[in-house]
Amino acid sequence: MIKILDPQYGDNFVGRGEEVKELKEKIENNGIVVITGDRGIGKTNLTFVVEKAINEKKAGFLKKKTCYHVNGSLFYEEMGKIFAPSKRITGVSSSVSTPVGGAGGGISWNPRESFILEYMEKSKEKIIFVENAHELKKVEFETIFEATRRNNLLRFVLEIATPYKYDVQLRGGSYEVVKLKELSKEDIEKIVIRECPNFSDVIIKMIISLSKGYPYVARSLAYICDIKNTEEEMFKFLNTLSYDDMKFNLGKIHKEVLETLDKDSQEVIKKLAIAPATLTLKLIEAFCGKEVDTSLNDIIERGILVESREKIYQIYHPLFREYLRHTQRIAIGNKKEIYCRAIEKVKSEFDSFFMLLEVLNEPDIFKELIKRTENYEVINSIGSQAYTWGKLKQALYAWNHLLERTKDKDKEWESIARGNIGIIYQIKGELDKALEYYGKALQLDEELGSKAGMAADLGNIGNAYQTKGEFDKALEYYGKALKLNEELGSKAGMAADLGNIGNVYQIKGELDKALEYYGKALQLNEELGRKAGMAIGLGNIGIVYKIKGELDKALEYYAKALQLNEELGRKEGMAKQLGNIGIVYKIKRELDKALEYFRKALKKFKDIGSRIETARTLMNIGDVFVLKGEKKRALDCYTEAKDLAKGNSVFEEITKRINIIRGE
Repeated sequence: MIKILDPQYGDNFVGRGEEVKELKEKIENNGIVVITGDRGIGKTNLTFVVEKAINEKKAGFLKKKTCYHVNGSLFYEEMGKIFAPSKRITGVSSSVSTPVGGAGGGISWNPRESFILEYMEKSKEKIIFVENAHELKKVEFETIFEATRRNNLLRFVLEIATPYKYDVQLRGGSYEVVKLKELSKEDIEKIVIRECPNFSDVIIKMIISLSKGYPYVARSLAYICDIKNTEEEMFKFLNTLSYDDMKFNLGKIHKEVLETLDKDSQEVIKKLAIAPATLTLKLIEAFCGKEVDTSLNDIIERGILVESREKIYQIYHPLFREYLRHTQRIAIGNKKEIYCRAIEKVKSEFDSFFMLLEVLNEPDIFKELIKRTENYEVINSIGSQAYTWGKLKQALYAWNHLLERTKDKDKEWESIARGNIGIIYQIKGELDKALEYYGKALQLDEELGSKAGMAADLGNIGNAYQTKGEFDKALEYYGKALKLNEELGSKAGMAADLGNIGNVYQIKGELDKALEYYGKALQLNEELGRKAGMAIGLGNIGIVYKIKGELDKALEYYAKALQLNEELGRKEGMAKQLGNIGIVYKIKRELDKALEYFRKALKKFKDIGSRIETARTLMNIGDVFVLKGEKKRALDCYTEAKDLAKGNSVFEEITKRINIIRGE
């Protein structure tokens, strides 16, 4: 019996000799290589073949491991394990973004990015294969670009399926591409004959035709036909497939694959389909129970559950996984019960992270699982991931659980939990609560002698006081944070503190001092190559020049900030700078230009679903129409904006404008 998906290493990797050679050469000569091709075309197998070849070449004089495989959806967590296994990336227990006047936005600092870059910069030779790289966020792409720029011993191979290729904005000229196309009919024939040498010529030709050059489809068809008892049964099955509708064909193929299993094995594979995509032996036992051996062996022997590396198992293809999920409404209905039973088996292991990540968007299940989780690193990491994705309730729930677990038991983790909870309360506007948590975190870090933690806590306290309008206190705490970051030599931390000090001076109206500190922060971000920080800094400098009345200088800095945001693909940053440019043109009474930029900003704010900024931009457009004497059009804009602005101070500003136009 053939396996449905057996990695085709060495001589068995049919039809990809040129691609293997091309990928090895491009890895050797480039920091970043992108592998593209449709799902099921053989991208992952290609990386395993090349990894094996690299390891064999280096054997004998290179003792340490150099090749690693990571998943794009878990980028920072897995980078931390590779480059700083003895350290912990706390995620968000540091300075947070602080908004400033106008449409600018404040200095932001992603401590996970800065933390891991320091270790990547000092790293010895490593090759990182990133599966599902289309799931990487812009800041993660920037981390890869910056890491390879600083350290020419690092190589990244990004696997991106063709359907996602054009949605992923990669920096031009910074990478090489290896593109996998469909295999030739001759190569598909080799695969089928090697697996099933007794097939007749007619059956082989049918499989070749139906596979359309996809080795995954060819092997699946060969597997199904090999299970049949007679050639007549093979014909009957193959004739049910549509020659033109691949989606229909895949559905039929997946159904046949599932039916080759006995009932017990079918139940096991269906349970695994609703489990995390990355499975380990512990998770398999946790989801399916200890009595799973016979069924599990059957699934593994057929190649339906594939062992990749370090005892990690995956269902043989994402499309089959999707099919299994779709066919089992009842099992998904029992998902909470299955997950709760399983988490008990791995609650102290890092495997529990994969389970929590899988249900992050299902709060009811997530709450039940987090209560049972005991691994501190997992609880904090899932809180950080929830925060990154804007799931603040889940983040707060996770960090409260971490605090409950560590209070008066583990000062380091308790400090991390309190600092992160403080950030959530600050975002919610509960500033006294935020200060309470920050203060306790600072006390714990002082007891531990942890300067990095203290700097983060002091910066957060400064942010809270700035939001409260207590500017002298904010400056006091930012100054203390800056001093510690200078002692630590942390340029990223210094840039954040300097930018925050600039924000305070801008609000206080001390504009020359604001420019001084914004300039220092910008210089550090330029030295670090942090385009996101540079874009925010340039925007802030532009705001100061606008306030000073130096409008052409303001436009110059806004334009530079806009360009950087466009390079990074940061829609929100682009929208803010377009709005800022519109404001300057409105002040200059170049009203048609103002409308042009406001409308561009409006489209982007609507695209990203930013309700309040959409309302604010509509208000700005309405203001331009008032200046043009078109009160009816202005009223239409204000009315639309008013509905969006409910619950925000912008609502009152819009209401005043509507009343003035109506003469009330």
